[in-house]
Amino acid sequence: MAVAAAPGGDAVLAEVEGNRITQGQVDEKARGQLSIVRQTEYEARKHALDDLVAGMLTEREAAARGITTEALLKLEVDGKTPTPTAAELAAIYRDHAASFGDRTLEQVAPDLSRAIRERDLASRREAFLQELRRKAKVKVLLEPPRFPVEVPASAPSRGPAGARVTVVEFLDYQCPYCRRASTTVEALLKRYDGKIRFVHRDFPIDGHPGAMPAARGVHCAGQQGRFWEFHRGLFETPGDLSAKDLTARAAALGLNAQAFAACVASDRFDADIRSSFDAGSQLGVNSTPTFFVNGRMLIGARTEDSFAEIIDAELAAGG
Repeated sequence: MAVAAAPGGDAVLAEVEGNRITQGQVDEKARGQLSIVRQTEYEARKHALDDLVAGMLTEREAAARGITTEALLKLEVDGKTPTPTAAELAAIYRDHAASFGDRTLEQVAPDLSRAIRERDLASRREAFLQELRRKAKVKVLLEPPRFPVEVPASAPSRGPAGARVTVVEFLDYQCPYCRRASTTVEALLKRYDGKIRFVHRDFPIDGHPGAMPAARGVHCAGQQGRFWEFHRGLFETPGDLSAKDLTARAAALGLNAQAFAACVASDRFDADIRSSFDAGSQLGVNSTPTFFVNGRMLIGARTEDSFAEIIDAELAAGG
């Protein structure tokens, strides 16, 4: 049977005792899941497009040099990626000794050297492809999906409110990837000082018992004017995020510890935190950190350069 159309052109997907359910209603109900689908579809196309562009550029460069693409990559990637030295391996082993357990440097050296070599090869290959892109005329017309990210007036932020680029982060204070991303965020704020606005949004994940108390703690610190100092401290200084730990952090910042402890023990900010979580879920956020750069979704602890590529494009386009 043909699908009926509701007023306004919205397709009717079901009828229950004469009551219509439209595609618009369905899409709104499934908004978060559909956002993930749109983003996944874009990333799959982007990855395939990047591979096709890279193939064309390497073939073009190889032809210009009169060699095969395999020879070109061997020369420019393999030949320019040094093998890790014994001193480098020893330094990495020393810095991460706990992760190797009882194994000696001699035992882990082959696997460690191979892993570092593979990482450096991938990094050099990417750098070489970027060199080729800069030399060639590459125009990417694939448009990324953009999501309508509402920023409440009460959401903590840094940078000018009228900035052409707004970066919104949904984070969890017990998430190790959020800790890693925090250093990238600080670097971006310095790199684009006065050009971007950074907005904090809470997304405490189930299974992280310290995430909700920490979110309460940072807002309670904000009540005493020290939101961002407390926020940074949660990532820079390890702790168990217990009430005792949070209060000690507050005291170290010179806050009124008694007022802070009473605030954390209350539900004063719970509605705001849950509202932030719900807003993230409706946007398709299901892991942390998840960023939106002028509505463009980035999931995970990305590199500074991956953010810079998007920010630079947004600034060039007028935001």
